[in-house]
Amino acid sequence: MRRVLLAVTLALLVSIAGCSGLGGETADPSSDDETQLENGSTLESEDPTTNAMDTNQSVQIEANESVAGSEFESLSVSYPRENFTVDSAQHDEIVLGVDTNGDGAVDRSFNETHISGVNNNDYSFSIELDTDYTLEAGDVIVTEYPAVDNPAEQGEYTVEVTLNEAQTATGTVTITDTETA
Repeated sequence: MRRVLLAVTLALLVSIAGCSGLGGETADPSSDDETQLENGSTLESEDPTTNAMDTNQSVQIEANESVAGSEFESLSVSYPRENFTVDSAQHDEIVLGVDTNGDGAVDRSFNETHISGVNNNDYSFSIELDTDYTLEAGDVIVTEYPAVDNPAEQGEYTVEVTLNEAQTATGTVTITDTETA
């Protein structure tokens, strides 16, 4: 079921952002609930409205030369400290995969047996992995994290995504007013 959800989510993201977003070029985001990050990476919230609770966050980051040749070991996402709340998630609630050829389909999936730890604090989460998968430049890491609470105020917020503690991308998430969404 999670693989089907991951494939559908990835297909939706590709149809919204266009294939160029996965190929390393930055495309303009086409909806308020998806944010284009640097280097063709994206962040999508299932509910981008104010005060939304336990939203599922889909994150994609394209591996670059700084992580190429290293094992896929970690992914971290940090939200503005004063605005978002990140709750804990069980290993089996997290979806992980890699699109290895840029076609928009997940070619390698990882499950809870590959997750060695999930750490969170009030504003970030970090997933530690034991995958035996070697990253290549151009691989797109796809992750879904199910427990992020949105801020009470609408606006644009900077989010940071880090792959293997060596590659970082930042972007702006737009949170809309519940009344106007």
